[in-house]
Amino acid sequence: MLKITEIQKGSPADKADIISGNFIVSMNGHEISDRLDFDFYSVNEPLKIIFQSKNITKEITFSESGNNGITVEDIKVKHCGNDCIFCFVTQNPKGLRKTLYVKDEDYRFSFLYGNYFTLTRTSKKELQRIVDMKLTPLYVSVHAIKPDVRKKLLGIKKDDGLMDKMKFLTDNKIEIHTQIVLCPDINDGEVLDDTISTLRDLYPQVASIAVVPLGKTKHRENLPKIRSVSKEDAKKIISQVGQYQDRYFQELGTRFVFPADEFFLKAETDVPPDEYYEDYQQYEDGIGMVRSFLDSFNKISEDFPKKINKRTKITIATGYSFYPIMKKYVVPHLSKIKNLEVELFKVENKLLGKEITVAGLLCGNDIINTILENNSKSDILLIPDTCLNFDKLFLDDLSINDLESKLERKVLKLDSFKELFDII
Repeated sequence: MLKITEIQKGSPADKADIISGNFIVSMNGHEISDRLDFDFYSVNEPLKIIFQSKNITKEITFSESGNNGITVEDIKVKHCGNDCIFCFVTQNPKGLRKTLYVKDEDYRFSFLYGNYFTLTRTSKKELQRIVDMKLTPLYVSVHAIKPDVRKKLLGIKKDDGLMDKMKFLTDNKIEIHTQIVLCPDINDGEVLDDTISTLRDLYPQVASIAVVPLGKTKHRENLPKIRSVSKEDAKKIISQVGQYQDRYFQELGTRFVFPADEFFLKAETDVPPDEYYEDYQQYEDGIGMVRSFLDSFNKISEDFPKKINKRTKITIATGYSFYPIMKKYVVPHLSKIKNLEVELFKVENKLLGKEITVAGLLCGNDIINTILENNSKSDILLIPDTCLNFDKLFLDDLSINDLESKLERKVLKLDSFKELFDII
């Protein structure tokens, strides 16, 4: 059953004397277990709903589809039972907000928000539900096809039947985007060859593969020892994946498998052009973000003024990985503007450790300390927009307002160049 949390006053449900706290048992004969069911089956009309209140059950038919004024409780996340040797959540320091310690393993969140899950604990009933409700696309963390390697990576004792589940879903026209978190000496080399080749056999329902490097924080006490991706590793991965890309582009019309931006940054090689990323299907997994930023910056830089009226100094703070990009492409453009002084700082991630170099995982305090330690006296600070969550908070719960208060200057996100020039 699904709990009702609110009834809109004057709505059909209100007129039918349905109240908050009642439960929905079924809709047009379909059992209702969560908000996904409710949203899926409420598109039908007429809509016959069975409600329950304490021990009283009543059936009401609504003539129109939709929620009819009913708000139901949010989906309760299914937690992950794996013990992945590279899991970032287990590497978080103590004292952060509770949501940063949640390990979700939920096909519903994969469908709704693009979250990756492993299929490890997905039951036959849940697989059938995915097919019946056409929950597509989904995002699946594969990591390795070989059962022994997959078990080692996921920290599970039994073969979880990944390929049987994948084949069931793809046979039933569910589109899947996949992810491989690359751990050197474990799922690279021949194992990576096998994983890519096997997933290609499920194309086009398996629509893409993202290969991303593991992230290691300094908080790995009592966790398995694993090696970080080196510069040489990054070069090998780019080359290895590139061979498959060339072949698949000829065979399929798509490169199909894509290495994360971080490999190119670590290898100190140029990121590929826009057409390389096709339709940016794996953008949220850090694939194509650098190219997208550069192309967007180049476009808006055409409208930058040649001169500003008042002498102004701006500071740009970024992570170690993105620092060379900013130095090579962004700072020279801005430095051409008369009366504008630009300084660029790379921020060491002291919260998570120096091996975490991406801008998106910088915390507010590390940015503050970098600016203060360098005695920066700029008028405006620009920060990466990727280090803020949906609530506009850093990992350490600081906000842009907190930075402005501490640093006594205006703080803008790096994608706010129009606002920057409006201000100065």
